[in-house]
Amino acid sequence: MKVISFSLNGKMAHFRKYYSNSTALSYFIPPVTTVKGIIAGLIGFERDEYYDLFSNNKCKISIAVEEPIKKITQTMNLLKIEKPNDLNGSGKNRTQNNMEFVVPKNIRNGQISYNITFYHSNNDIMKQLESLICTGNKYYFSSGISFALGSAQCLGWISNGKCVEAKEFLSYGEPVYIYGAIDKEQIKKIELTDSGNLFLAKEETITEFDSNRLITENSKKDIIINLSDAPILVRLKIGANYYDIENKKIFFVG
Repeated sequence: MKVISFSLNGKMAHFRKYYSNSTALSYFIPPVTTVKGIIAGLIGFERDEYYDLFSNNKCKISIAVEEPIKKITQTMNLLKIEKPNDLNGSGKNRTQNNMEFVVPKNIRNGQISYNITFYHSNNDIMKQLESLICTGNKYYFSSGISFALGSAQCLGWISNGKCVEAKEFLSYGEPVYIYGAIDKEQIKKIELTDSGNLFLAKEETITEFDSNRLITENSKKDIIINLSDAPILVRLKIGANYYDIENKKIFFVG
């Protein structure tokens, strides 16, 4: 099947955990719903009008770390804004709050880069996205939003947009190197190697909303990710689906 592959890049990111309130915790990688929102925004959909169109039974998304990442915590000086004059920072009502940011492991010279693989059963959606980001140049287009890695202050850019063929495989329990996030429920065993490039983390991701922007049943998934750019050698459960794209195996988590 035809899929679209591209990279989300930036110098820092913040993907707020939905249950985080007083402390702004961040996921290591963008949740599936965040990626869907980015794609829908690029195409030109208004907020809250695309949830049914981007449901899990209509589109698939894979997310992989392309450059090693880590987290840092910064103390933010938040302003309480009640009137326009408060925006100049002269007000007395301030709150200091710890905020997690995802940054490159090499923070001085590196960058954040997530590889996204996207499939949609609607050919019109695929063609619209292809025309925006698969330009063959160093720039991309947008019919709607500008792009950020989570919070608005974490500006980012898109690169390496291309249309490629994905070949589907059915797991029989054999060991396979998977690039990117994997649904924990579909993993039978993680094979440890001597490569030294495994920095595994377990996180929760949200994969879809209903038309009222509520988390749907079975939307929350635990995923296993490698914080470096190396694949994970795993044995998937028998019957699990994975895909080959340009000689790399991936797993659709949403």
